[in-house]
Amino acid sequence: MAPKILVITNNLNEQVSLLLLLTAAQYLPTCCDGLPSALTALQASSFDVIITDAIIYDTPPQKMAAVEFASLLKEIPQNSQTPVLVMGDMISLHHIMNTLQSGIARFIPKPYTSADFLDTLAAELRIAEPYCR
Repeated sequence: MAPKILVITNNLNEQVSLLLLLTAAQYLPTCCDGLPSALTALQASSFDVIITDAIIYDTPPQKMAAVEFASLLKEIPQNSQTPVLVMGDMISLHHIMNTLQSGIARFIPKPYTSADFLDTLAAELRIAEPYCR
């Protein structure tokens, strides 16, 4: 069965682009524009990987860092072990290292190419495979 990918980004163009890219690569993507819709999707289904922006929008004007989201994810039984990949601007190496040390599986720097994005996703799925449900 094709891996199920949850994508969380409030950028509509990026949602459409990733939906098309992931579907063409034989993945089953679900796109959410913020925390409320992501939590609904996570309660309803399990995912093989979660890809999110570094900042997740909650009910405006609130925001949540992906690091906080990863902690929240541990409270959702069917997705508590799901690897999280964060897409974001390369602010600094220190920021990326802190993100990875917090439990985020991988950091995908923006801008990225389609090939780099898919390679990173495939590598994470290979690592996560032995731990999948």
